[in-house]
Amino acid sequence: MQNFRLQLDSLISDIDRLIDLTYNDIELIKNAQHARISEHHHEKKVLISRFESNKAILNDSLQQLMAKNPDATLSDILPEEEQKLLDLFKTKLMELHEANKIYSKFVVSMNEFFNSLVSAILPMKEEGYARSQPKPAAFLQVSA
Repeated sequence: MQNFRLQLDSLISDIDRLIDLTYNDIELIKNAQHARISEHHHEKKVLISRFESNKAILNDSLQQLMAKNPDATLSDILPEEEQKLLDLFKTKLMELHEANKIYSKFVVSMNEFFNSLVSAILPMKEEGYARSQPKPAAFLQVSA
């Protein structure tokens, strides 16, 4: 059970760091410091990769426990402390999910803003369903 507890602690720690980085990125977007967001990219990739492998190990451990005790529920098998850690893990996953939803809304908003800015500076001609590239003469045409 000690190994199970260590796995959960590691997973929770990684989720906490991902949550912190995500909310930090949201603040950077709010403060128009978009270039600094890429500073977290590598750390997030490492955390996500480690999280996925540790989660797979945790799933295997849970499946082995359940296979050894097919008639018991997980709450019957796990000691109270591990059950609390598992509940905390679930809560942290939901918190990360919420942080990612907020982050994605900001990313979409900024993408739409920059796209509208580019289209205002470089107008595109609508031709049916397709947009054509601006002609050199119309490159910096001011639209009314």
